[in-house]
Amino acid sequence: MSFLTDPRRRVLVTSCTMGLVWCSIMLGRLFLGNSVGLADNFDGHRLMCQLDVTRQPLPEGQPLWAWVTPTYDAYDYKGEACSSGGSGKPYLSTQWLLLIWAKYLTPVLGLPGALDLRALGVVCAVVFGLAIALLTAVMPLKVWVRVIVVSAIGLATVDSAIAPYFVSPLSEPAALLGMLFLLAAMLRMLRRNKTTMVDLLLVTAAALWTIFAKTQTVTLLIGVLPAMLIRPVHFPWISAVWRKSRNRPAHRADAATRHRGPRRVFVGLLRRLPAGAMCAVVAVGTLWFSGTQAAWLKEIYHVHQVFLTILPNSPDPEKDLEALGVDPSMAQYSGKTIIDSSGAVSSPHYQHFIETVDDAQVIKFWATHPVRALKLADEGLEALTAARPGYLGNYLESSGEPAYAKDNRFILGGMAFTLLKPIRWIAFPGLWLGSLGLGAWLACHRRLGAAPRGIGLVLVTMSLNTMGQFGAVLLSDGQNDIVKHMILVVYSTFLLVPLLIAAIGAIDRIGTADQLAPDQVTPTTFVPWPWRRGRAEKRRGRADKQVARRSAS
Repeated sequence: MSFLTDPRRRVLVTSCTMGLVWCSIMLGRLFLGNSVGLADNFDGHRLMCQLDVTRQPLPEGQPLWAWVTPTYDAYDYKGEACSSGGSGKPYLSTQWLLLIWAKYLTPVLGLPGALDLRALGVVCAVVFGLAIALLTAVMPLKVWVRVIVVSAIGLATVDSAIAPYFVSPLSEPAALLGMLFLLAAMLRMLRRNKTTMVDLLLVTAAALWTIFAKTQTVTLLIGVLPAMLIRPVHFPWISAVWRKSRNRPAHRADAATRHRGPRRVFVGLLRRLPAGAMCAVVAVGTLWFSGTQAAWLKEIYHVHQVFLTILPNSPDPEKDLEALGVDPSMAQYSGKTIIDSSGAVSSPHYQHFIETVDDAQVIKFWATHPVRALKLADEGLEALTAARPGYLGNYLESSGEPAYAKDNRFILGGMAFTLLKPIRWIAFPGLWLGSLGLGAWLACHRRLGAAPRGIGLVLVTMSLNTMGQFGAVLLSDGQNDIVKHMILVVYSTFLLVPLLIAAIGAIDRIGTADQLAPDQVTPTTFVPWPWRRGRAEKRRGRADKQVARRSAS
């Protein structure tokens, strides 16, 4: 048999090739011609100081954020100088691991300083290539369809709205790459009608990596946890006990009258205990990570939510503050950030504000003001169409590009978002809800095997995450730097397009012969729903007849 005619070898070769090709494409788009990246808006310090490096000082007269400054020199930070807002607590993120690799790689590549962000770009490109290879390997479609789908994911990632983050000191790269590995892990977990502990561990690791990169990604739990529970876990000893119980003579004699429903429910729940344990690990890990973050970050969100989002567009700011339980005199600080010395922090009522306003208060306020909530959503959609922050430059000063210049070499996705601005209320909610509906339809289709149904479940997960991310941005930092904070929503929306292509490929497999293979069909979820009992009994009868014929022969 030829090396490429063996299906398993063909997938292996295709996966490795795709990984190498897209790693090379990412390296080329980041460094060929002029190197591109994203200027630091001062958020990078909280991570970089933990590596004992500091950015080289800007030349006198150079405007802030106009160019990327990739070179960092060694510097020994002490105490509160390296923490979140001087709180004394370090800013935790899995991005730190990528930066550590970049620091070790900087002298190897001959780059200046103790750490050069261009080395981080190399690290991210290699990790991106690995993610592309894994996605190609686990995508349950024909090889040529896999190449199309994964290439669409690659195009979404090299877009000028996304790729510059890979040469920046911000925490977004770890979250963006983590989303790709989570997609690969979920596709692997859902490829059969039963999952394994290895599959669950991979999904757990990918989910925790992504959530630990940036707390905003906690919305992944909306879709990931149900997906982990949807399939039973393969345990041979449980299956053996179940078969032995079913094959007892007394059981066969009165099978029609025996109450098998509770037993099957019990076995179904038993088979999901490992998945439940992994879900608990993800949930507890998320709670722990949220608890380790400095309270100052939550304080920022509440100040910006009230004074930059609620009050500036309010017809009666004093009344809104009363509704939040805050002294109405603080309305004078509307429009001022937390770092403004003449803002809310200068008020004698500020401590009461911190103790009073919390997430529940903010959610309750928007729930009781639906018209203003819709206006806020419209502002969020408008920020989404911008795709990338306009005040952060993409080029190094040595490039010869003007200050604040943007990289427009791969702007297909960002350009499409801009063109959709007039119909944003149709395009984006339509894409999100349409993907959710199509994914749910695929996941429940009776004539599809486990793997295509898994594509539907992944599409549902990503749709829920995208909408959850959108809401999380609006309810946290609000209008403050909203375009930059929408980056994860932008990328999730980008990823829905290739997942929709994969869904179309799954639809093409409805009713085909390979969907009836024993290791692919998902006839039930091992819970005896009334409308599935008859079908399950018929399938079991056909299987028993096949076993009898084989035994007779």
